[in-house]
Amino acid sequence: MKSIESKIEILSQDDIEQIHQATLEVLWTVGCRLPHPRVLGQLAERGAQVDASRGVVRLPPALMEKILSETRPASNPDWQPLFRRTPFRTGPGNQANIVDYQATARRQGTTEDVLKGIVLCNELPFIGSAMPLVTPADEPGYMGDLYGYALCTRYSKKPYGVYITSPESARQIIRMWESVRHEPSRAAFHPHVGYLLEPNGALSFDRFSLEMAVIFADAGHVFHVGPMAMAGLDSPITLAGTLVMQNAYNLAGIVLSWLLGTPGSWSGTAHTVDLRSSLCSFGSPNQVLLGLGAIQLGRFYGYDPGVNSGLTDACVPDFQSGFEKGMTGMVALLAGAGHIGAQGIVGADQGTSFEQLVIDNEWASAFSHIFELGMEVNAETLGVEVIQRVGVGGAFIADEHTARHGRKTYWRSALFNQASWDAWMTDGGKDVYARAHARVEDLLAKHYPPQPLISAESESQVDAILQEARQNPEKFAL
Repeated sequence: MKSIESKIEILSQDDIEQIHQATLEVLWTVGCRLPHPRVLGQLAERGAQVDASRGVVRLPPALMEKILSETRPASNPDWQPLFRRTPFRTGPGNQANIVDYQATARRQGTTEDVLKGIVLCNELPFIGSAMPLVTPADEPGYMGDLYGYALCTRYSKKPYGVYITSPESARQIIRMWESVRHEPSRAAFHPHVGYLLEPNGALSFDRFSLEMAVIFADAGHVFHVGPMAMAGLDSPITLAGTLVMQNAYNLAGIVLSWLLGTPGSWSGTAHTVDLRSSLCSFGSPNQVLLGLGAIQLGRFYGYDPGVNSGLTDACVPDFQSGFEKGMTGMVALLAGAGHIGAQGIVGADQGTSFEQLVIDNEWASAFSHIFELGMEVNAETLGVEVIQRVGVGGAFIADEHTARHGRKTYWRSALFNQASWDAWMTDGGKDVYARAHARVEDLLAKHYPPQPLISAESESQVDAILQEARQNPEKFAL
């Protein structure tokens, strides 16, 4: 089997080295704000220059190089499974609002929306994980992450996670994970629960986010850095400057992993800012360029990075949406991205759409076909014998060779139109948005409401954790 081997590059080795050296210079001459007492103390002991009053750490280049040499995945065999590439899949995102089919206004999400989103994630084969697609506004705000995690714990058939917003939520989510980890339905999931650590400004992390990373590390779990550098906002407007800032966030995360004894990570989630609206842009052509550079940089440090591609600035599933997702997603995969951005999002974090998630599953199916089927060349697949048998002017459609190989080589869409005009019109002449809505309705009719996938005993433990949280809102205050 010959799968695609591609190496689209935008940076030379000299370019990569320049970005690396520029990042080391920034981390040494400017530093990074890491205002956590334990982190500051440990870094001071290891030779970093620490301004405790500002929470700013300046990292000597020699120390940074030492940390990088000790944290490369190849240097840590026990961590190798965390960086092993898997067949192409993508996962969902989480938003504050939901956009219903053909809606002209957004609305806040509910528990019912979260449950429906979990059902769709369960039943869409190329959505490889689950999370609350929308934050449930019918729960207290401080409970949104914990409650969403509880719903995934009960009903998700796939690995799941949630954006965690407070140290207390982090503690309770770890408790919840511990209470169900023995369940047979959870046994195939990754043996860790994770936290996404994101900066809160240029070269800055906040104390609460760092505390959550510490909580997860101390409990034997992992955290990953989501740099989200944005050209023109918290990064220079130039793409090379944005890569330097993205790299600085990633290297700061690797330093934290080194301190806390967890595997490091490197993420390519940088974006540009639209200079007219000051919004983050998900579908700009610059997303292609940043993704290409990020993939090369991540591999320079020994990681298999993901990038925020396969996304769009379009607020509905239309031509713009398909063009931007296809453009950025395909180039990223051809460049060797480990995974691409969260799906089901309309616009640049403007909301969640069930129909968009169904459409995203479909193009993910096509991408999977391309990158996993490849092209096998041997006597059987060359088909000389069948060509000789069918001969000049013959047809291959009824030949047993076609029957034998057709199922594997033919990609049949469950959503995109592949029919003639007349057949399409006979079927209602629906566009992909309408067909996606019909698919949503069909899946929910068959599978909603979901059934619990954990035992009654584990459900009781999950309920107890939620009840305790509802009775102690002060613990979640930042």
